[in-house]
Amino acid sequence: MSNNSISTYKFKPFEFTVLQKNLEPQQPPLVRPVHSLVCNNAYLFLFGQFISRTNDAPGQRVMHQIWKYSLDLVEWKIVNCKNVPQELITSYNVFTISGNIIIIYGGIGVPSGGICNNRMYLANLANEYKENGMSFVDLEESGDVPYKLCGLGVVMDGKYIYTIGNTTGPKNDMDVHRFDLSTKKWDLLHKSVGEVQDLEPRYPHEVVFYKSKIYIFADKGGGVRRFSKIHMFDVATKQWQLLSAKHDHRVPEPGYPIERWYHTCVQCPDKANLVYICGGVDGNQSFNDFWRIDFDTLQWEKLCITHRTVHLHSTEITPSGRMYCYGGVIPFDDINYRGIFTNTLTSGWIKIPKLKDICWEAMIYYFKEQMFKSTDECLKKIGIPQEYYERIIEARRIR
Repeated sequence: MSNNSISTYKFKPFEFTVLQKNLEPQQPPLVRPVHSLVCNNAYLFLFGQFISRTNDAPGQRVMHQIWKYSLDLVEWKIVNCKNVPQELITSYNVFTISGNIIIIYGGIGVPSGGICNNRMYLANLANEYKENGMSFVDLEESGDVPYKLCGLGVVMDGKYIYTIGNTTGPKNDMDVHRFDLSTKKWDLLHKSVGEVQDLEPRYPHEVVFYKSKIYIFADKGGGVRRFSKIHMFDVATKQWQLLSAKHDHRVPEPGYPIERWYHTCVQCPDKANLVYICGGVDGNQSFNDFWRIDFDTLQWEKLCITHRTVHLHSTEITPSGRMYCYGGVIPFDDINYRGIFTNTLTSGWIKIPKLKDICWEAMIYYFKEQMFKSTDECLKKIGIPQEYYERIIEARRIR
């Protein structure tokens, strides 16, 4: 093979790589370690606090923005959006519905720790290129609206949004609320009153919804601080249960993720029983291990070691099964977990996708530039499937 030949494409599941970064000015500003990532098969959408790259006076400008990353073009672009909530600093949650409606809920306002928020904001990503553009609206809420607190675990299932626990700083609770997007009404499903069966208050934590049950993972407080025991809230009975998980016998003890927080927890799109834990910190060290638990069996499995230790990052999985990890704090060394903020994006397949997804990844690997420079008519003639043809046409708007 000559030196001018390109390398051969290989499909590599559970192998995480750093993706190519843009050159200025499309590369996003440095993001603080407070951000949320949502995605579809074509784009990642990133909401967070970004630090201006200008040479301003001390106290650089910080602004909230939405950026999108084309998975085919491998480039970032800021999303043209009005009324992006600017008062939020941390502890907010971001969701998408059907890949178009983006929801931002909760958070701490300015100054940090001074103003808590229980408001919900909605915007339609499909309106970005329309005449009036994309804009956030403040949704009116009724019913048993949760207190204006922060740090709560939030998860969505269909038309419902569930919130679990929150904090005022000196005090935590584990109340469970449910919001119906169709009626815009909140219901209190469970009130923590200190009963034996109540879950001890904790903050922060990750939550997952599966088969009418909500599972909670790890924390900086509470009694069970490892992953051998998992707390579960049954929406039908409105009660908490403590479940024993099975450890992975193939790896050294303990065979499950050890105590940590500021990790990420994501659910497989087409196999909701599979949940993945990535990164985190325990106050002494940051982690780079990657785990999976099966809710049908409560079996832990250690999948791999990622290329770096990280915490306070954001992770998301595309519908086809590719996981992306953005930002966070990378430690200076193996001894001191404190480190620097990063805007690095890494990615890896966490399942075997459909053959068409592998084929398209190979096409992008070999012919990306040719396809993006071809005319629409040429793309149609060479027989690119309609869904991928539309992705190329849409991604061209980034350039």
